[in-house]
Amino acid sequence: MGVAESLEADESAGPKERRKRAAVGNRAAFVIDDMGYDISVLDEILAIDAPITISILPHLPYSVAIASQAHRAGREMLLHLPMEPYDYPERCPGSGALLVQMDAGEIREQLEKDILNVPHISGVNNHMGSRFMEDEGKVTVVLRDIKGRGLFFLDSLTTRNSKGLAVAKRIGLPHAGRDIFLDNDCDFEEAVNILHRIVEKRDTWKTMIIIGHPHESTVRAIGAAVPVFRDHGIRIVPLSDLIE
Repeated sequence: MGVAESLEADESAGPKERRKRAAVGNRAAFVIDDMGYDISVLDEILAIDAPITISILPHLPYSVAIASQAHRAGREMLLHLPMEPYDYPERCPGSGALLVQMDAGEIREQLEKDILNVPHISGVNNHMGSRFMEDEGKVTVVLRDIKGRGLFFLDSLTTRNSKGLAVAKRIGLPHAGRDIFLDNDCDFEEAVNILHRIVEKRDTWKTMIIIGHPHESTVRAIGAAVPVFRDHGIRIVPLSDLIE
């Protein structure tokens, strides 16, 4: 279920259908992207009493240290794989990025370097990649490699024309798609409002994947929302629990 469908009131569903959805139980997963620049925020994330999944960019000063500390804390981790956006090179996805000009061999070689730089990962999600993720051939190379390593894929859906979910389904790679970007405005009150709205609309969705970033306002908002989610019967689970 997409963002609009999951948060807008489902007027077409009658009370019986809404009760059926609620009876199944709601599950939500939080993912914090863009980790690797600063290790201090990790302690704040780990202090939240919820299994938040941590997605780490490769080749940054704290990539390995964050992965090691989060692993010791029993947290699930992803490689936040940099990919080419449409406004590249004006907007740079960072070190280790996959570019559409690369051939299959170059893509696999760079992907291996990125994976080796972030130990203990269970899966991969894309960082940027609005251009790369629309190239079905390039995406297929990446996802076949990920499948061969026993990992799963979360499509961050940075473009509505992403080929990620369709390719993953076609090749049999465990996958899921992001539902909500929490903090486009980096504003605490806005993030809290989004999270409360998710709770209020819980009879219109069964699972929800929420991506945020390591802003102080975002981490505070998630910490404040966790007890609210639980008070309303929403289970917060590791991302892997929502992978198809």
